[in-house]
Amino acid sequence: MLMQTKRLILSFILVSNLILILFYHYASSLSSRHIDDHDEATYDSITQRAKGIVPRPSFDPNERYLAYLPHSGFHNQRITLENALLLAKYLNRTLLVPPVFLGPATEWRLFDILHRRILLQTKRGLDHCGKVPKGDPLPAECLNYYSWTTVEWDFFYDMDKVAKEQPFKYRKDHSFAWMETHLGVDRTKDIYKINDQAHYDYQIYDDPNSVTPLNKRYMRKLNVQELKAIPERVLHMGSLFATGRVLAELPESKTYQQFLRRTMILSTPILTKTSDAIVGKLGGLGSFVGLHLRVGDGMFVEPAPENIENMFKSLVDITGIKPIPLYKIQSSSTPDSDADIDGENEEDVGAGSGSEDSEDPEEEGEDQEEEEAITRLDFEQCRARKDIGGKFTIIYIATDGVYPRRNILFRKLFDHFPCIFTLDDFSEHLAELKQMKNTDGVGLAKDLIPMVDAVVSAKGRYFMGTPKSTFSTYVQKQLHPAFVDGVFDADGKPLA
Repeated sequence: MLMQTKRLILSFILVSNLILILFYHYASSLSSRHIDDHDEATYDSITQRAKGIVPRPSFDPNERYLAYLPHSGFHNQRITLENALLLAKYLNRTLLVPPVFLGPATEWRLFDILHRRILLQTKRGLDHCGKVPKGDPLPAECLNYYSWTTVEWDFFYDMDKVAKEQPFKYRKDHSFAWMETHLGVDRTKDIYKINDQAHYDYQIYDDPNSVTPLNKRYMRKLNVQELKAIPERVLHMGSLFATGRVLAELPESKTYQQFLRRTMILSTPILTKTSDAIVGKLGGLGSFVGLHLRVGDGMFVEPAPENIENMFKSLVDITGIKPIPLYKIQSSSTPDSDADIDGENEEDVGAGSGSEDSEDPEEEGEDQEEEEAITRLDFEQCRARKDIGGKFTIIYIATDGVYPRRNILFRKLFDHFPCIFTLDDFSEHLAELKQMKNTDGVGLAKDLIPMVDAVVSAKGRYFMGTPKSTFSTYVQKQLHPAFVDGVFDADGKPLA
């Protein structure tokens, strides 16, 4: 019994000494390096040395937050961010801002389903995918690795300027565990969720005395006053997408909304550089008409012919041209001709249909005018004639249509205006952009190149967009106020 007692005492002494030695080395490492509590790199080093013994960060228990679930494509995410910034300002909460998702759009779903979908959208544990040599087969877990990526919003906008008006915090993780670790909240009592019951569930009113009727797409009203009364530290919304989802009717709300729209202008250096080069070739700011024709997907396919026809009528009004008779256009159509397919050397629309039968000099002059109207001109020729206007009006078309010059939908536009250009005409200016990659190795060209269209279109004197397109709405907000004479949708109606 005595021997056993001695062994216990000896074991206790050895363990105590070992603990003291470890503590001494730990304390020495702290004092020798003069640790700054705010030095993140030092903090990580200490964490590793301490083998998991990490002091709990301090939090402001009075700071309150607003969170939301992002979904859909880039422009819908941008609209959602604008709404979220508005609402956070109204509620005096710090906004939790998720990164921009670039890739196949995540569709809206009910709160819990969408939340789970976003949580599973991760590249954790896939670092090796970006290191697979080009040409080697990808492992099964890497098959979708290059289909999507994420960047912070300051990649596109001056978010430092936004932060001076509205505090926000970037978040890369949508889990409640992240909130507990980084915000010091308790998920069981500090988070209040507003669950969506439909894609367009609620519309939020800033003015308690508003007489604006509920937009017919929404199911119910939410007033800022009732949202302000929610005491939980985190107010977690579902979807905040859709223009007008968060109203700005009070004078201070309108001022802040205008500030956001002036500030959130694409400012990525490569986009600015590329768009400036293209605009320079077109003749400079305000020297052309910008069009956005969305024709290639979803609800935009069926109305495309009508939208283009309405847009053509607006161009006729703006330019004052005389439309070419339909029979002359049809008589010039030669589907088997390479020139007709490529649109590079189109033949005279009026030739062969009226020159032999007509001896009237005026008619002959009109035919010659029509011939000149459909002969494609290059940049220099168009810039030399831009002051003449009319059929020589320089037009830039931003579109998701493939090979616009070969697309029958665009035929009428190209038949009447010799100075129409698209992004296909500026391939030499896209080389640098096509080489851009994100930190995970995913190329950014497929997402950035369409944005060049937006920036270029926004620098014309007139802009016409596609109804119900968030891209068109976005371009409208990018328009340079010093040069814009008119902003229209495809029906020829001024955009508000």
